[in-house]
Amino acid sequence: MKKFILIFLVTLLMSPIAISADTSTPDQVEDAIELPRNDKTDRTMPEKNHLTEINSDTDSRVYKIELGMNPTEKLTIVSQKNYDIVITDSNGNTIIQRNEIGEEGSRQVEFPTDNYGDYYLFITPSDDGRTQYPYSLRVIVGEPIYLYYGNEYQINLLNSSLTPTNTTSRIQYFDLSDIDSIPEGSILTGFTVGGTEVNRSSLSLYSIKRSLRPNSSLNWIDATYPLYSPSDLDVAPKSDQILVKQGWAFRHSADFYPGETATYTLTPKITLDYKIEMK
Repeated sequence: MKKFILIFLVTLLMSPIAISADTSTPDQVEDAIELPRNDKTDRTMPEKNHLTEINSDTDSRVYKIELGMNPTEKLTIVSQKNYDIVITDSNGNTIIQRNEIGEEGSRQVEFPTDNYGDYYLFITPSDDGRTQYPYSLRVIVGEPIYLYYGNEYQINLLNSSLTPTNTTSRIQYFDLSDIDSIPEGSILTGFTVGGTEVNRSSLSLYSIKRSLRPNSSLNWIDATYPLYSPSDLDVAPKSDQILVKQGWAFRHSADFYPGETATYTLTPKITLDYKIEMK
């Protein structure tokens, strides 16, 4: 008898163990709405990412989106209503499940995309007591929406001078890494360099450069006359975006008109503009 039990246990342990995938998803997969991945990193709202109306507590949506080019992606819900979210892969395995997404402060979910293929987003209105239907719903996967509410930070530096024989200023350094008023992850969208000037008439105006360099780069960003504000920082590709919270360097330069002998002095005032993710 003992020998029989031993043989049975060994046979059981050697048998393959079936691990069932989590396929507890709605049946509407065949009717899933094709959702484009958002690649926009500037301030504009993605045009083609799905905007729809939710008309009742049972008015759910299912989206299908092809992912896997990145190790993770971000889902952003824009609505005055909260939603329960289930994200699955093409085999029905649940990747992530979250409840009550959509309220300000919890609009974003990051999830892994280990395999290339279709992913499904099941979005159902949460039981949050909000019944003033219809609600608008915008679903964005990929680059999140970036917020702009006049986000800026000002830096005042010491005065520095140029002469006809020394047309590039000394470098001044400042560090924004520990500035609490700047949110973590803030991304530079532009800057303006103003300030108080002495003997500006000595300079060839279109030669003036006021330049910043973040510690994360070896390259200077030039701001030239007349606006002293560089263009296209907001539409930089993801790999070229610049975090605000780091160390910075500043310098300025210009050419003098022939025969000038005066010293030009600038007391710089720098305004940094930035964007933050809607989370």
